[in-house]
Amino acid sequence: MAPVDNNRSFRIIVVGAGLTGLVTANCLQKLGIDHVVLEKGDIAPPKGGIAMWPHSIRILYQLGVLEELKKFSKPTIGFKGNRPDGRPVYDTQVYHCVEQNHGVSMWPVERTDILRILYENLADKSLVKTRVKITDIKQFPDRVEVLLEDGTVEIGDMIIGADGVHTTTRDYMWAHAAKVSPGLITAAERTSLKSHSETLVISTPPIPELGYRDIVITYQNRFNFLFTCTHDAVWAVVVFLFDEPLPWPHRKRYTEEHAEALAKLVMDKPITDQLVFADVWKRRREAPRVVMLQEGVLEHWHHGRICLVGDAAHKAHPNIALGGNTGIEDVARLMNHIWRAVEASPHKRPSGTALEAVFEAYQNEQKPRVKHIVRLSAMAARMHTFASPFHKLLANWVFPAFKDHWPADYIGQYFSSAPKLDFLSTEGFPTGKMPWLSDQKPASESDETGDE
Repeated sequence: MAPVDNNRSFRIIVVGAGLTGLVTANCLQKLGIDHVVLEKGDIAPPKGGIAMWPHSIRILYQLGVLEELKKFSKPTIGFKGNRPDGRPVYDTQVYHCVEQNHGVSMWPVERTDILRILYENLADKSLVKTRVKITDIKQFPDRVEVLLEDGTVEIGDMIIGADGVHTTTRDYMWAHAAKVSPGLITAAERTSLKSHSETLVISTPPIPELGYRDIVITYQNRFNFLFTCTHDAVWAVVVFLFDEPLPWPHRKRYTEEHAEALAKLVMDKPITDQLVFADVWKRRREAPRVVMLQEGVLEHWHHGRICLVGDAAHKAHPNIALGGNTGIEDVARLMNHIWRAVEASPHKRPSGTALEAVFEAYQNEQKPRVKHIVRLSAMAARMHTFASPFHKLLANWVFPAFKDHWPADYIGQYFSSAPKLDFLSTEGFPTGKMPWLSDQKPASESDETGDE
């Protein structure tokens, strides 16, 4: 046990320096809250692309990184869908409608670029420690201790688990819950995150036949192609449905040979009426990867002095690119409550009871929104892979019949009701036809999600 300084300032330990971890660090530095970020790897490893939607772009604007992001990202224009033979089934301007609604559209960006931008925006980078291995997490009535492999002990008042779907923090949280609250975390909850598919991931230089600012989806039976096209690259994924979902803790370990074997299964399959997958595969610019795609929402996002954000608490299928965005939302919601709790504390150091109330409020407000997105993402994923005759009907006839503004207006309700950072200004951020509800009334009253 490390010596305890009862006069120390309020301190937060953040585990993970991915997207949610670095957004958290930026918020804490804006708030002047003492913290440390622990990352097992390096900052901004190359891992493909990610897309930012309006509600997340607004938060990035508040943090002061939007102008830098504009140097690496341009908004998507076209959304194109193709039948299994490559013939087009729709070509919409839905992203233009999104921009009309909110002032900005969807911005794809290399994941390494946005992580680097967020890291460089930190005033004090010494608070981010990389290549560290956690060997234990201990919770006490007045603090938490994180033990590192080099013998260092990090002491804080709470832990934010931002370490992704294969989280270490959640394992320690569950272990602590099993000791002090037996039966709280059930086997059903532990296995509620399920992998319904595996995904082959590659990137290529721009491919003119696919466009330069477009999303292209080609439906197939039990798999699909999805391409995010920019002026700098194409991020290509091929999603293969499993015959049966694999629940946690099942985790496949993949090699480059696995990627090549999956690619061979679809080499001759059309992407458009001009291209087959082999045309894309031969242009790959780096080693291919295969990942399992988990889906689901945990019931308990916190216990004791540990609170989870992002993929550590929930996982959406990435086909509509809202998983990372919900993680940014999580951070905004949690930071707002932490800020208020610190301001309300006589010594700027919330008690364990106060932190419990913070965590519970965050979970209760955010979970319905996340469930909505996880269900929406799952429906789209099943539609894109013709998972059933019903999903095939949706893909071939129902969705193509929508007017461009219908899906934009539907998801726009979710965007417009999203949280902002209540402690930073949004002045100067673009607006559109759908107002930002959090600018119109207190955040505590703006938690409608459109969840049905």
